[in-house]
Amino acid sequence: MATTFSSTAAPLQPRPLRVLPDEPLISILLANYNYANYIGQSIESVLQQSYGHWELVICDDGSTDNSVPVIESYVERDNRVRLVRKPNGGHTSALNVAFSISSGDIVCFLDSDDLYLPEKLAMVAGACTSHANAGLLVHRVIRVNSQLQKLGVWPLSDLPDGWLGPDLLKAGGILPYAPPTSGIALRREIAEILFPISVVPPLHMCPDQVIMRLAPLVTRIKRIPDALAEYRLHNTNTYSRQGTSGDSVMKELELSRALWKEQHRFLSSFDAQAAKQLTDLEDSSYTALLQFLKAKLRHEPEVRKY
Repeated sequence: MATTFSSTAAPLQPRPLRVLPDEPLISILLANYNYANYIGQSIESVLQQSYGHWELVICDDGSTDNSVPVIESYVERDNRVRLVRKPNGGHTSALNVAFSISSGDIVCFLDSDDLYLPEKLAMVAGACTSHANAGLLVHRVIRVNSQLQKLGVWPLSDLPDGWLGPDLLKAGGILPYAPPTSGIALRREIAEILFPISVVPPLHMCPDQVIMRLAPLVTRIKRIPDALAEYRLHNTNTYSRQGTSGDSVMKELELSRALWKEQHRFLSSFDAQAAKQLTDLEDSSYTALLQFLKAKLRHEPEVRKY
């Protein structure tokens, strides 16, 4: 079970963080399943970092393609690269295993089809050192296609920043403009609170969204405005879909409800009063919009008027 807090802890106050060493160790957690065509480039992007004090912990989630031999070639080449294998269980379960054997002061995440830009780790380490009270760091990513052609930066709007716990309670737990997996980093003290992440479907396939819903409830966010990773879009992405449909909106509603339940469970583990203050997701403007879109796309009666 994830770490819980004592009943005497102040509700929704940022958790205290330790003083970092001068050159903090960064653990990069990478979950892989059948991405042999991409994972070599992902690993290479870590090897090419300007910051060298890191470990790359790869959990292969029961791949049936050539992924493992590709990964093993890098394990033999650089002792900072580690591989652990497990039966297929989903992205979240693989990250849970990778985290359990990591030891870094800072924890970064990398999808097995994404790439880090060369200054990524240096800038994350610098931001953690200069903003010692922030346990969650976020940055933009560059969207690229399968051939690495640039498609634009995401998100275009400002990333979240500062202590936003009370704001999340009022907003039904919704945090807009959150980056994907490869744009997130955690101080280890915060990661230890969150891990292991729930593997209850549909959360077993979206650990980044769980992290971005839970971490801001216990720590400040520091945004790095730069794009420090490339987020690859292709037809086998976990979230890949062609256009927006009634079914895709329905899946988004189901995921949002599962994330809200996990936030409520998380809050209840250390502050029952804060859990009661979490606005019901069904009363949020985000849910109202999704309900409206679903009804329109499915040609159903509108569930809510504007």
